[in-house]
Amino acid sequence: MTRTPPSPLPPPLRDPAEQAPRVWAISDIHTDIKQNRTWLYALSKTAYLRDTLILAGDVCDRLEILRDTLAHVRSLFSAVCYVPGNHELWVRRRESPDSIAKFWQIRRLCQTLGIHTEPFKLSTMSGSGVWIVPLFSWYMQPEEGAGSLFVEKPGEDPTLSMWSDHHFTSWPPMVTAPTAAEFFLGLNEHHVNRAYDAPVISFSHFLPRTELIYSTPEERRGRVLTDPYPQFNFSRVAGCLGIDTQVRRLGAIIHIYGHQHRNRNRVIDGVRYISHCLGYPRERQHLSGDQFVQGPALIYDLSGVQGPAAHREVRSE
Repeated sequence: MTRTPPSPLPPPLRDPAEQAPRVWAISDIHTDIKQNRTWLYALSKTAYLRDTLILAGDVCDRLEILRDTLAHVRSLFSAVCYVPGNHELWVRRRESPDSIAKFWQIRRLCQTLGIHTEPFKLSTMSGSGVWIVPLFSWYMQPEEGAGSLFVEKPGEDPTLSMWSDHHFTSWPPMVTAPTAAEFFLGLNEHHVNRAYDAPVISFSHFLPRTELIYSTPEERRGRVLTDPYPQFNFSRVAGCLGIDTQVRRLGAIIHIYGHQHRNRNRVIDGVRYISHCLGYPRERQHLSGDQFVQGPALIYDLSGVQGPAAHREVRSE
């Protein structure tokens, strides 16, 4: 039976003296699915009005629903920072001639809605602040170069015949870069090379490191894990090392990402990596109530209580 997540819990009430803005994050909300739209529209309409949301991709491939979703989250938050995921760049509905054209179409849509797709500084009256820096990205497959996150998997189908991107994306001739991954990384260079006068939180849709693909014993918490798709090797389409290179060049203290529908909260070499995904209803079928994503994850609080709130893994691998 498909299960709708419970109504999102509002964030805890704060003392009026501590009403500094906060940063929240979520990804992979897939609002083309009715149950996910129900969850989104149940979010508090008052609790986040001083706050900023990082939305790390995979909202919807339909531009009409994407527009409605972005407009709705913009009404809930003081600011919204966003990067497209792979689903947004599908062109199966012929809304754009190819995936790159659709990317620019989405950027223009964000501009009209007041959605940030460039670096944004969140500041307080006292002068403290944090920069939120989007990193556009795509994955690099193993045959495309050494920047892939690929790890060999016995029995895999190297053609990725079941992978929807192979059927629904369309790439024009790459003039400025040899691969889609390098094209999007190139768009970030201007922002990566500049100086920032406050701590930096970066975010991408795709994974920046291979080890983030795999859960730790603590994350598994004794659960027996099964592989529902033994022929599918996610590492072929997970992300690329170039994302992490840019995270490090930025000096980011936190990096938010999505794509895999596996929730993570880890510190690696001084950077905290957080994935907080809603995912698909079918992925929630066997989860207990406390494993559902109850709302966006608190990432940073400018009142001085900074750092991400702990959250649970919401899906076994």
